[in-house]
Amino acid sequence: MKPDQILDRAVYLRNMHKDALPDRYRFKSILNGGEDGIAQLLGTNSADSGNLPAPNLMLSALDRLAQKIGKTPTLDVQITNARDSSRNKVKKEKLERIITSYDHMQKLELQLPQVARWLPGYGFCVWVITSKKDSNGNIYPCAELRNPYDCYPGYHGNMQDPQELAIVTNIPVKELMKMYPELKSWYNSSDKDKKRENQPAALYGLGNNEASWGNSSDDGDVIVEYMNPEGTYVVHPASKKIVDFIPNVLKSGPAFVVAKRFSFDKLQGQFDQVIGLMAAMAKINILSVIAMEDAVFTETNIIGEIESGKYRKGRHSVNYLAPGSQVVKPVTNLPYQLFESVGRLERQLRVVAGYPVQDDAISPNSFVTGRGLEELESGVGQMVSEYHTILEYALQDVDAKRLELDEILLGNKRKPMTGTYKGASFAEFYTPDRDIDSNYMTKRKYGAMASFDAPNKIITGLQLLQAGIIDKETMQQEMDGLENIVQINERITKQKTEEILFQMLLQQSQQGDTKAMMAVVEIYNNPKSIGDILEKFFSAAGEEPSPEEQAMMQQAELAQAAQQGGPPNLQALLGGA
Repeated sequence: MKPDQILDRAVYLRNMHKDALPDRYRFKSILNGGEDGIAQLLGTNSADSGNLPAPNLMLSALDRLAQKIGKTPTLDVQITNARDSSRNKVKKEKLERIITSYDHMQKLELQLPQVARWLPGYGFCVWVITSKKDSNGNIYPCAELRNPYDCYPGYHGNMQDPQELAIVTNIPVKELMKMYPELKSWYNSSDKDKKRENQPAALYGLGNNEASWGNSSDDGDVIVEYMNPEGTYVVHPASKKIVDFIPNVLKSGPAFVVAKRFSFDKLQGQFDQVIGLMAAMAKINILSVIAMEDAVFTETNIIGEIESGKYRKGRHSVNYLAPGSQVVKPVTNLPYQLFESVGRLERQLRVVAGYPVQDDAISPNSFVTGRGLEELESGVGQMVSEYHTILEYALQDVDAKRLELDEILLGNKRKPMTGTYKGASFAEFYTPDRDIDSNYMTKRKYGAMASFDAPNKIITGLQLLQAGIIDKETMQQEMDGLENIVQINERITKQKTEEILFQMLLQQSQQGDTKAMMAVVEIYNNPKSIGDILEKFFSAAGEEPSPEEQAMMQQAELAQAAQQGGPPNLQALLGGA
């Protein structure tokens, strides 16, 4: 493709989102806060807006929702060969460790909290599939998270799967020249200013981006990335040059994944319908503060004459009035009426935004039973489950494209991988074409308690564990902060075993066993070495006899049984006649 064609496609994709751009800008400005955020709520003519009392409930709602959504789902690899064999099980676990190492390298745990803010906010989020080198120069597939504010996906179609994407970003000029050295001569040329005036990115409507996630200072020049099934074209609009082209080696489609929020019939964020309520709340909040100030400094009506000249107010003030004079301060309940209006607007906002008061640790006074709280949280739980479904399928697509890219680019290269798998760290090698073997299908799944807070997880988990619905390890995986579950279970098993052995040791010491008494005294003097002392005692007590000793013991048992009339039968053991 030629530069003009690529820029035309980028303009076309941007124009597809033209109607949504004002809402994106307003939402971004409101969540970023500050003067621009207040201006988007109240208009651009507000003065001293930094001191205006407008609570940003949209930001609080988004943060609370993101804290429930932005967790990493569990991973399960689907082997194409469905035979249940030990070889397939080993291969399945190896593939899961490979994908876990991908997640570790691209820091998926840090990406998902950001995704959990962009997906409800903008209505979609974008991963770009590329490659990344580790410290030793080994190449691995990587899914880069891009700012949706700069992304313009193409026609979604009936399958909701866009095949093209334009990304418009501002990059600092120094970084731009490092990334694309061929632009250095253009920037150093004497007529660069003239060129930029004659052919600016703004002519295409691509040069008005604000400071964003990747470049907070908004310093630099515009770069357009246009992605389709052929590959990725990188265009510098100011010079109208294709500075890079990366061919797409994936057979499954373009090298990006778009996670889209469910909506009625257009790409829309969850809070797009809340901006009007936020604006009304901001206005009424400001009016209520003004009304309260006016109520404090209300006018004074004097019926009569002031003999002291000017009416004085404040502490230790003395006024002399003529006999029969009256001083009246008008009383108004307007501030309280405004407070009621703010409360009604807040309830409406919480209903529309799906933002219950429980998320702010506020108890709803209208419900006093636990069942009432469950009913209030059920709607939010369904919403969180819907977002989890979106992320599950998006991450499955990300996994498939990463595995495919690794196998195609570096099929026979033996590479190291590290990470944490099932609570235990690992470090090993793998070869993509042998270990992946075209098995790209994965299953990402959020647990039953993924959206619960810590107290609810503990209570619900213990109930499920007691009912036999889940096992202990599943509950441990659902808990936050338990990193090495294998090591934790080993410690629990060791502790239980030590308790059993210690009780046996105490029983033997109470029966007069001298060695057991000495072991108890040794544990008393050195409690940190209880494990070593128990191992030494019971290993010595339970040493395996030699073959000669075993033969002698068997002969002695047979002789004793013969003297007693043979071994007892089952009826005798059961106490029968």
